[in-house]
Amino acid sequence: MTCGACCREAYDAVEVGPRDQFVRSHPDRIIEVYGRLNVCRLGSICGCLEPADGTWPCAVYEDRPKTCRDFESGGANCVDARVRMGITP
Repeated sequence: MTCGACCREAYDAVEVGPRDQFVRSHPDRIIEVYGRLNVCRLGSICGCLEPADGTWPCAVYEDRPKTCRDFESGGANCVDARVRMGITP
């Protein structure tokens, strides 16, 4: 909630598979880009984030895509996102 680096400007897209439950549960949050399904973005941040008071809560956390569920907090990709954002790990 206080970081959100992985969901902000660190990465350009969150691709989801057509069979991901998220696609069926949240079709309004999906866009097709060059034949691939992505979670929509609002500017440079994930369209599922609801930033408020310095926090970055996800509106669909319990239903988040597999890509997001597989993203390990503190893992290599997490550290990469934090470095890209200028946030110390």
